[in-house]
Amino acid sequence: MPRRIEAQTRVNVEVELLWRTFAEEYSVSWPKVNPEIVTNVEILQGDGGLGSLILLQFKPGGPTVAYQKTKIVECDKEKHQLGLQVLEGGHLSNGFTKYETYFKLTPLDDSNTLVDVAVECEPLMSPEEENQEAGEEELKAKTTNFPLLFFERLEAYLNKHAAAG
Repeated sequence: MPRRIEAQTRVNVEVELLWRTFAEEYSVSWPKVNPEIVTNVEILQGDGGLGSLILLQFKPGGPTVAYQKTKIVECDKEKHQLGLQVLEGGHLSNGFTKYETYFKLTPLDDSNTLVDVAVECEPLMSPEEENQEAGEEELKAKTTNFPLLFFERLEAYLNKHAAAG
């Protein structure tokens, strides 16, 4: 059964810096922000924008899989929107048949950004689970908790480097 899980967080970083670091410089920034999880991000096909295929390699002992192939299915710099579809590995190896994550960054003022996260997924469920609502908290833990943690860490990383620079 298709599901949509949404979450939101406020980040104390200006929207253009947050967008550039998150959506344009991801091959460098993602491993720096989450070195205990992501060891490498490689662009397999494309220019890094819409339609590009990227490979995320995970640290042994981190996620239960070694990698994730992802396609950028939405990339709108003006609206600060990014959509990622898992094609192989990652969540597709961990109980989902479909997994897409959409991000929207909205400026609140000159130094704060609202981050909206929406995950569209299809968890593998037994017939018994289909008949009952799968635990929303468990599903949130498997879907939106990591993106929220990522932005918390990205905020700390950017503010630390802004203070140092």
